[in-house]
Amino acid sequence: MAAAPTFFSICSAKPLLHSASPVARNVGRTSRNRGFFRPSPGIYPGWEPASHELLHDFDLQESLANVQALLHQYPMSRRDMLTTVDHLKRLCIDHYFQDEIDSVMDACVDLVHSDDLLDATLSLRLMREAGYYVSADDVLRKFTNDNGDFNHGLTKDIRGMLSLQDMSYLNMGEPSLYKANEFSGKHLRLAIKYLEPSLARYVRRSLDHPYHVSLMQYKARHHLSYLQSLPTRNTSIEDLALAEFQIKKLQHQREIQEVKRWDPAAVDSLPSYMISCYRALYTVTNDIAAMVRKEHGLNPITHLKQAWAALFDGFMIEGKWLYTNQAPTSEDYLRNGIVTSGAPLVLLHLFFLLGHDLTEGNNDHMLRIISCTAKIMRLWDDMGSAKDESQEGLDGSYKELYHRENPHGDAEKHMLEMIASEWQDLNRECFSGTKSTLSHTFIGASLNFARMVRVMYGYDDEQRLPILEDYTRMLLF
Repeated sequence: MAAAPTFFSICSAKPLLHSASPVARNVGRTSRNRGFFRPSPGIYPGWEPASHELLHDFDLQESLANVQALLHQYPMSRRDMLTTVDHLKRLCIDHYFQDEIDSVMDACVDLVHSDDLLDATLSLRLMREAGYYVSADDVLRKFTNDNGDFNHGLTKDIRGMLSLQDMSYLNMGEPSLYKANEFSGKHLRLAIKYLEPSLARYVRRSLDHPYHVSLMQYKARHHLSYLQSLPTRNTSIEDLALAEFQIKKLQHQREIQEVKRWDPAAVDSLPSYMISCYRALYTVTNDIAAMVRKEHGLNPITHLKQAWAALFDGFMIEGKWLYTNQAPTSEDYLRNGIVTSGAPLVLLHLFFLLGHDLTEGNNDHMLRIISCTAKIMRLWDDMGSAKDESQEGLDGSYKELYHRENPHGDAEKHMLEMIASEWQDLNRECFSGTKSTLSHTFIGASLNFARMVRVMYGYDDEQRLPILEDYTRMLLF
């Protein structure tokens, strides 16, 4: 069974810094109420911006001010305003400008009713991501014929088709978005060979790694490369994106060192091979609880202990299946596999680190988000790793169990359909427009956990993980 993701893997996966992070406390959005960011020696000991090649002579405050001015630039068409917002989001630097972005979104609400495919779909996606509720079926109806099929003339608008493809992955069960995904995917693939090289690469990457379900930070590098290939460029946005990449790289390198400064207390009551594991587990869990208590005045240690106990109980169940040579039903396996994926444990720790407390008002919502995310992880893991790990359906392969129960069925197709269904449920929980007591940061982190899965378990035909290898090199080296 593949190992559960670590806290480091979650932190490195997310494009936005959560409020509990020491970096987040020093990063300010460029608004009238917030200051500019200067990395402090306390966060990056011994590091000064001018000492690094990519940040040499770079004035981050000036770059932030330049981009902020761009967002206030008039006259600017509403399409240009939304396109700028989209670039900031795709480059993972939107968190500096949330007040300005909110103002742009308020000013561009009517664009969703445009007869232009790009304008309508771009505004629809950005509005849904911002928490507005707009029916995709209503917006897209104008682009279809009497049979509900998209008009063929739209295929000439490559940017519009790309935007339609991106929007289709925020599906919450809307029929129009199923058709949008199929229609745009088919015609964009046909168009690739006729496009100029840089646009063809961008379209191919967009199809291989869809924006909404892919890790934003991984996509950001490719989006920057595309922007740098355009005849008209905005160097302020590009320079800020490059600086942000370097800041995050330094953060991830520091996190790796923290994972290496573990020094748990002695434990004598366990077998020698378990002592180091228990030491690390006990110390880190109590350190996290202490951190939450100091930062937010909450003591989550009981909930964290229960979460670890649930994980170990799940492992014991899998061990029993393996020891007794007893194959569970696919349904029983998946129910237990959601727990042993490690996703509920990791997200519960993150939940408390962000200052949340479990209440009657948020418990069900949180559990639904965690369940969708964990199921996506378990299914992706089992689809790619069962053969590599020789699990044979006894302790950790939904794919093999499905084959046993459905000898003539297509297991991978079935699992991909289940993953798509879980994404729709997750989208509903995150973008339904109903007021949530959960922070945008926790919701965003949960989405990024699900996005991270494609990176962690994207096995190729040789059972290697090329996307993960590429992403790791990009972040750390």
